[in-house]
Amino acid sequence: MSEVAVDGLTLPPLLVRASAGTGKTYRLTGRLLTVLLGGADVESVLATTFTRKAAGEILDRVLVTLARAAEEPEALEALRGQVEIAGLSAADCQRLLHRLMRDIHRLRVCTLDSLFSQLARSFAFELRLPPGWRLTDEIEEAWMRRRAIDTMLADIDGEILSTLLSMLGKGDTARSVDRELQGIVLDAFSESRWCPPSAWESLQVPSAPESAELTRAAGVLGSALVGHKSADAQLRKLGMDLESRHWPGIVGHKLIGDVAGRSSGDDGLTYYRKPLGDDVVAALETAFAGAKTEVLGLLRLQTEATGEVLRSYAEHVDAIKHQSRAMGFDDVAFRLARWIDSVAIDTLDSRMDGSIHHVLLDEFQDTAPAQWSVLRPLALRAATDPPRTTFFCVGDTKQAIYGWRGGRAAIFDAVAEQIPGVEQATQDLSFRSSPVITQFVTNVFQHLGRHPKFSDSQPVLQSREDYEAAALQQFAAQFPRHASAKTTLPGFVRLHTGPEVDAEGAGASARREVARLRYVADEVARLAGEAPGRTIGILTRTNRSVAYLIYLLRELGVDVSQEGGNPLTDSGAVEVVLSALRMAEHPGDRRWAYHVSHSPLSALLELPAIGPRRRDDRVADRVDAAATRVRERLEYEGLAATLIWLSRSLIPICSESDATRLRQLLGLAHAYELNRQPRISSFVELVQQKRVERPRPAQVRVMTIHQAKGLEFDTVVLPELGGTLVRQTRKCIARTDGPTEPPRAMLRYLSQTQWQMLPAEWREAFGQHAAGLVTEALCLLYVAVTRPRHALHMIIDRAAKRSFETRTPASLLYHALGCTEDPTQSTADLFTAGDAGWARHLSPLPEPSAEVSPAKPIYLQPPPPVPNR
Repeated sequence: MSEVAVDGLTLPPLLVRASAGTGKTYRLTGRLLTVLLGGADVESVLATTFTRKAAGEILDRVLVTLARAAEEPEALEALRGQVEIAGLSAADCQRLLHRLMRDIHRLRVCTLDSLFSQLARSFAFELRLPPGWRLTDEIEEAWMRRRAIDTMLADIDGEILSTLLSMLGKGDTARSVDRELQGIVLDAFSESRWCPPSAWESLQVPSAPESAELTRAAGVLGSALVGHKSADAQLRKLGMDLESRHWPGIVGHKLIGDVAGRSSGDDGLTYYRKPLGDDVVAALETAFAGAKTEVLGLLRLQTEATGEVLRSYAEHVDAIKHQSRAMGFDDVAFRLARWIDSVAIDTLDSRMDGSIHHVLLDEFQDTAPAQWSVLRPLALRAATDPPRTTFFCVGDTKQAIYGWRGGRAAIFDAVAEQIPGVEQATQDLSFRSSPVITQFVTNVFQHLGRHPKFSDSQPVLQSREDYEAAALQQFAAQFPRHASAKTTLPGFVRLHTGPEVDAEGAGASARREVARLRYVADEVARLAGEAPGRTIGILTRTNRSVAYLIYLLRELGVDVSQEGGNPLTDSGAVEVVLSALRMAEHPGDRRWAYHVSHSPLSALLELPAIGPRRRDDRVADRVDAAATRVRERLEYEGLAATLIWLSRSLIPICSESDATRLRQLLGLAHAYELNRQPRISSFVELVQQKRVERPRPAQVRVMTIHQAKGLEFDTVVLPELGGTLVRQTRKCIARTDGPTEPPRAMLRYLSQTQWQMLPAEWREAFGQHAAGLVTEALCLLYVAVTRPRHALHMIIDRAAKRSFETRTPASLLYHALGCTEDPTQSTADLFTAGDAGWARHLSPLPEPSAEVSPAKPIYLQPPPPVPNR
């Protein structure tokens, strides 16, 4: 076993399973400080995480901890306990701090993106990267994806394209070709890169029964009489469908499923409690065999077409990226993963200007197979090369919520097998939440099996429901008891129903949604008033309702913002500037000119107010002249200079908020000009999509649960717990030999009613995928309920029935908590725990700084559209 010795202290390879709020960053920072205090060279340390914010927090903690320990005896004593070095002195801390500050550029505390970029730049020739390449962002990736699909469609012969699209849709061409191809690319392209062409041809299609045999079976079914009117009618219908070879009427029928699920030695079949004769069972088996051949034959064609589309897409998108000298993070990770096993570890050291002997991996449960392939050689040496190397890995499989972007929590478990001599430790004592919160979390997740739809455990897993129930029960069985280190911290938990809304007819769903969100906004405004200055996080499951909630809260005068920032179009000043740019590019489109003419830019561009009248030549001339002024500025002075010219007319009359957004718009323009696109509309699209944070966070922040990962709030509100627990969105399913292995076979997704047609190995792959979706949904719920320090408010829709057996997070919570209140009531408390007045027991917060002056709107901005369910 490899280890580092620091004053007699040994550091064996360590894997830590740290639950939410238990001091994961504290543990990693302590390990990093121990290594550095032991004399490790700065450039020999690598600490990786997934976000720049997390990397900055780790580095900040290291430097601040050392600085305080060098000056304050209490901080020094605390650091001694953290790093377990009793003889640590203030002078030791001061010396290490000076060494770190001197060589801060050589200390690798970074994101995986940064590490992989450094590796790729060091080995650009070996990886066949274009000279001067750069990393793309999500917006540019989407633009290149659309361009690659357009180019691909243009290059394929029309008749071949029609056949290919028909095969993709099992004989039916999709209404939106672009949307269909976009979905396939987003879903399966990352995995398809690892697959040989044969992976898309792995499905074996059995031979169909002879036509005469099918006809005989149809006759038996059509004439069968079992003594029950409905049963006889269903058998006749099956016989007619089989006679006409109408396979959709046969596939998914209960009797066909019963035949498919039979094992040798099973008793005879019954239908409507009537026994079926051997001749009828044999006819059903023949019908099943014919339907199976039909379904699997179409599925194989669809799968092969998908593989062909992805191969063609790969060629086109690689050409576009090579020409643009731009690579996405997935592109870099893919090239590194395929190449790194062929290079000697000493070569990595020489190119990276230093040997990495100490590896610390954060948030490891979200690691993708390609990322682990790159990290594994470094981790193996750090764990096995004597005499002074260390390996440390921390994560929590209960917080694995990024499976949709390639993360595999099972890799975390595989580390224990692949890293020799690794020790394991657990952390379940929360330093974040009150005892009320931690007790609630334990009660919920250890009793998930109380839900009626998930309580049955099947010895043999066959259907999707079987796999989902098994996954939920396993999650509950493995869930550790949580406790709080802050035993006196006040807290409160509340699960309650929303208002009763009488909405019928057209648009009823939208009206109910609006009423629900208004109720949520009113509740949040009340909570903000009861605990002034205490942070509130509103965590949604999707992005759909975020903007509307922000609008409603601002209407109520609540200080609110969106985590990760909003597009700059939340500012009226920015919208006016963008309208001027669009007018310059499309002067014939009177919308933009109308907007500009009714704004302060009208004087600058000499554009009088335009009325809503029919086209007027004099108005057209004025619009053309104004558009020409903007175009000339863009052509001769550039985008950023043009925006400065336009903004100077707006900033004197803007609110401070709008002025800040204009400055941030200029920052985007400067960055855009480094790699500008030929059309100005590309910049407008960038501004509409790019999220930019405001300098000051608000008391109330609205975000998705994914965005809340790593954050904490005094109060958390969960307003979207009524949706389906899992949503099947995958178009392709992969079969692998292990969590760290690439796919060896790919297959297009098949609906659950047709699973019985699949070979056993594919039924298991589909079932494991369904189980993974349930596990990820439970992880998402766990992340949501572990964000609060003091209070958790869960607002759910009224149940339609008293039994409340829906497969939703709300129903899971209701049954796991053992609630007895009627869930069909409106605005009723179903569960409460703790003290609703928790904020009164805390010391008052300092007075907030003076607020920014109220906004002076440039124009009245209409409310955002009502979200649709």
